[in-house]
Amino acid sequence: MQLRSIALASLLTANLLAQDSVGVHYMYYDEDNARTIVKSPTLSLHKEIGFDYDLDISFTHDTVSGASPTFYDAASGASASLPKGVVYPQDVVYGDIDYEDHRKAFHFNLTKRFGQNRDEVSIGYSHSSENDYFSQEISLQLLHYIDSSKNSSLSYAISYQRNKPKIYCFLQEGLCDSVSGASGGSITKRAEVINLALGYTQILSKTSLCKLSVFGIFENGYLSNPYMRVVRNYTPFSAQITPENKPSTRNAIGITFELKKAFANYIADLNYRLYNDSWSILSHTIETSLTKEFAKSDLTATLRYYNQTAAFFYSSQKDYFTDEIYASSDRRMASYDSWNLSLCWSYRYNKQITFDIDGGYYIQPKYYHSIYTGIGVRYSF
Repeated sequence: MQLRSIALASLLTANLLAQDSVGVHYMYYDEDNARTIVKSPTLSLHKEIGFDYDLDISFTHDTVSGASPTFYDAASGASASLPKGVVYPQDVVYGDIDYEDHRKAFHFNLTKRFGQNRDEVSIGYSHSSENDYFSQEISLQLLHYIDSSKNSSLSYAISYQRNKPKIYCFLQEGLCDSVSGASGGSITKRAEVINLALGYTQILSKTSLCKLSVFGIFENGYLSNPYMRVVRNYTPFSAQITPENKPSTRNAIGITFELKKAFANYIADLNYRLYNDSWSILSHTIETSLTKEFAKSDLTATLRYYNQTAAFFYSSQKDYFTDEIYASSDRRMASYDSWNLSLCWSYRYNKQITFDIDGGYYIQPKYYHSIYTGIGVRYSF
């Protein structure tokens, strides 16, 4: 099949073109020259059930090791434990705290198509578990074709995510004492996320289409990172290292726009995303990709640019925070720009076997860089 027709089908009728398949993919991620290493194998299955149902299942097991940057008391060593009382200013250091974790994740999605119009309903469930974090999500998506020629469609999506972060008492003794009455062990908190999206897709010509979506993201509960620290009441003689504190609610709205154009043996794809939330973060994402079709393979190059403003409660300075309610030095809340360049090569060995090799380079000029590589194989039956 030529990419010209794939371009038109990819957003509207991708499920109709699918084949039964099982695949395995391995990803290796290296941040700041081995400061953080992630090894992530994934097993996936796609199964058509008759003409009206599609089933997708995937399993992932991540192994993460490395160090996370935050403030700590150098006199006590690079430890995640929260210092008690005041510390000497010369001992306040922003550096890396070692950690290691494992994450197991499972995802399930079932799609049902209806009648001659082939409208779709998809139901999804996913969960992931780490040593100190558990997450579950359910989702519902609807795809409705406005006309019989399938030139226009509306999509609706809603998901609910429930997260349970485990907070060890050595990270925040006061939190454990006030709730559980115990200074040891851990306490489990709650965080919820609701995602809503509405999209409109329009085929513009035989070789192009566009999609416009609006979305909302609504979070509430424990949204802080128990491993992150801020410095309060910094003076020439004393300072306090305390847990960060982010607001317990975060509401965001935004829009996305995609334009896809097919040429003889190419597909060009342009995406834009605007995001704005109640933490004063305003972000812009521009992503463009180009796919080239060869006799037995496809090559895709993608370039992504991201820019955001800082959250109203962020500062990286030692002497900034005093008695503010909300405070964070988490650099994900900072103002920054980032670039991501990735390549993916897919080779069809025969009708059943396809190999994939991918990799990329990511950089935040102010903070860090990373590289990632992956290799996979998919068997169609």
